[in-house]
Amino acid sequence: MNERLGTPRITGYLLAGAACGPFGLGALTASGTKRLAIVDNACLACIGLAAGSEVSLPELRKNARRTVVTIASVAACAWTLTFCAFDAVLASRVEFLRGLSERHVKAVGSLLGTLALARSPASAMAVISEMEASGPFCSHILSTTVVKDVVVVALFAMNVELIALSGLDFHRIVLDTATAVSDERQATPNDTGVGKLKGAARRLLVSLKPATQWETSHALTKVFQPLVRVIGAMLAGILAGILLGRLLKPTAFVSRWKHVRIACIVGGATGIFVLSEHFALEPLLVCVVAGLVAANRKNATAEHEREELHAAIAVITPTVNLLFFTLAGASLRLENAYNSISIAVSLVIVRLVALYYATAISSKIMRVPAVSEITGEKHKNIEWMGHVTQAGVALGLARTVAARFPYWGPSFSTLAVSIIVMNLFIGPVLFRAAIELSKESHLTPTRQVELAEVAERESASPQTASKSTLE
Repeated sequence: MNERLGTPRITGYLLAGAACGPFGLGALTASGTKRLAIVDNACLACIGLAAGSEVSLPELRKNARRTVVTIASVAACAWTLTFCAFDAVLASRVEFLRGLSERHVKAVGSLLGTLALARSPASAMAVISEMEASGPFCSHILSTTVVKDVVVVALFAMNVELIALSGLDFHRIVLDTATAVSDERQATPNDTGVGKLKGAARRLLVSLKPATQWETSHALTKVFQPLVRVIGAMLAGILAGILLGRLLKPTAFVSRWKHVRIACIVGGATGIFVLSEHFALEPLLVCVVAGLVAANRKNATAEHEREELHAAIAVITPTVNLLFFTLAGASLRLENAYNSISIAVSLVIVRLVALYYATAISSKIMRVPAVSEITGEKHKNIEWMGHVTQAGVALGLARTVAARFPYWGPSFSTLAVSIIVMNLFIGPVLFRAAIELSKESHLTPTRQVELAEVAERESASPQTASKSTLE
């Protein structure tokens, strides 16, 4: 079906998962989906490893200025346009913000603006591997995606901490209202006015009380804690990448058996992911850095290690994509997306416009020629099409808000998930079209037929497909 419609296979996996999930036909129950969390983690770990391994440090150094300019341009345009559109037009239609102050609106708008920067390394890798694509365009998109996710994780986490420290958690408003009502009920008719005055004075004194040195330092520590976690994740990823590189050496014990080596890579990546979660590090970031380090080591056997890593990833990628995106589709709460569809559609359109102008501005600053570096053919701005998809990272960030702010976080998460789901469906289609326009797909007609047959076997029996792929 995907081949006929010209859409990536991961779009089909998402639709199949949504149809069979607990909010579709119910073939996969909610409890069953939760029990498959370890499979989801293993897939995400392999995807992160694959994304990192595709980044070439020499290529990244060569295009470092373009990567930085693109990220800065996307961050400025996406955050500003999303924040302004939400603050000026859309906030009045959000149920959980009605009757609240402008500060609350700006806080939620800032979170949505930061979330608009997120991109999905998983879907980028899935489309690139499916199209067997390589070239300057794909390399730039992947490098920008990986670096930008590091920035987004740090910025979003710091944003959440600032909102928490500002006292805008909505349950405090509820408690203040309940306290005021209680004071009024306890006061006699003669001292109601006095009671109100005392309560107001007490709240004013509390708000004006100067912060102690300990409170100030504690607040600063909490704000910069996410940055420390990101740095810790990068250091852990470097260590994991060095250990993984040793596993890929020709002299390694597991080098004699191809399947054992692949199993060790998958098991090692999953272990890294689980341990990172246990130590409150960003697990996807750890795996991305590990893949980057393992693929860019400098020693006598570096080229052999890189080839072995890419060969192992090529073997496991089809099965990983099938499992991960089917489970992602099964876990989607489609009724949530439906309930907030009008606001979500508006924000998706705003983000697309922001990405278009951001990439146009960065291309103009860097004087990128409007021609394909492979064929020399002229083309319009297509880079924005590679930055649309959102998935695991964005969903994870939205879930952190729901957990941190129990009174309004779930409502925010519902709106965020609606936006992410739309970007998740349209993004891979746009990225595939961009790869075709840039002429960086190396799929031949014969290879397309072979892949279509593999896809049919995967749909019929995932276990059979996995076995045939490993062979």
